[in-house]
Amino acid sequence: MKNIFFLACLLISTMGFSQVSLPIDFQSTTINYELTDFGGNASSFVIDPTDATNTVVQSIKTVGSETWAGTTVADVTGLTEAIPFSEGNTKMTVRVWSPDAGIPVRLKTEQVGVPTISVETEAMTTVAMAWETLEFDFSNQAAGTAAINFANTYNKASIFFNFGTDGNTAGEKTYFWDDIAFV
Repeated sequence: MKNIFFLACLLISTMGFSQVSLPIDFQSTTINYELTDFGGNASSFVIDPTDATNTVVQSIKTVGSETWAGTTVADVTGLTEAIPFSEGNTKMTVRVWSPDAGIPVRLKTEQVGVPTISVETEAMTTVAMAWETLEFDFSNQAAGTAAINFANTYNKASIFFNFGTDGNTAGEKTYFWDDIAFV
């Protein structure tokens, strides 16, 4: 496992890319954000639909996508430093744009290479077709998922829009996200 991590870091550094660190704003052209889609999600970097000077991630939850479709950031090498969770410091924020109000957005953090070390929580969108900053409190883990363990290392994150609803039920939906931060 250590050899794979070393080779991934070497490959990224020789390609001229830096590793991802918090806060993440998707503005740098010298960072490989290591976006990885799963479950039928399709993500790409685009110009913010409301601010032509800002780059954001567009995630399309496609028809046929799974209930758990999402996108991971810092998927291969992880964040430069682990998310500094500690007692009383368990919150992260993400700025999101959703076509619908009242949908669950799940945020999951985990340890690179050890998917069994993870913690997940959810927030609900409150507006449609506008940006809002959602706060995710990992001390309030999602039902059926592991509780936060301050002894663990959490160094990558995944976001799931309209978690629990598949693409056939909801139809194809486009979401935007930006500004991942530890509070």
